[in-house]
Amino acid sequence: AAEMQRKAAEEAENHHMEEADKRRKEAEIAEAQFLKKSKPEESEAEKKRKEAEAKEKQCLEEEKRQQEEAVAESKRQEAEEVEKQRLEEEKRQQEEAEAEKRFQEAEEMEKQRLEEERHEQEGAETKRQEVEEAEKQRMEEERRQQEEAEAE
Repeated sequence: AAEMQRKAAEEAENHHMEEADKRRKEAEIAEAQFLKKSKPEESEAEKKRKEAEAKEKQCLEEEKRQQEEAVAESKRQEAEEVEKQRLEEEKRQQEEAEAEKRFQEAEEMEKQRLEEERHEQEGAETKRQEVEEAEKQRMEEERRQQEEAEAE
């Protein structure tokens, strides 16, 4: 009788285990089906989230690109301005140098003119002195001849 009771308890235990196993498997299947059904919804939401993230990333990249372009344009304009100022300064210095050169040339020409004028004046003075000397000698010769003539 004890053996029969033990066997009956064992069978009841086995049956109970089988029922639990069966319920567990049914629950797993139900969960899998639920997940399968809910997954497309999740995947749609996930897809939308990823699209939004991609759009945000694209916007940030575009913003960054525009900022970099603006910085590059600013640097280009700055470089152009610096080059323009350098060229203007170079031109100003060149004009200054040319003006200085023209001034020096004019000064040199004036100096030469004054030198020639001085030479002409000296020449005229020498000529005047020579003429005076010749006149003096002529008069002296005339006086001498006149004295000789009177003496005769």
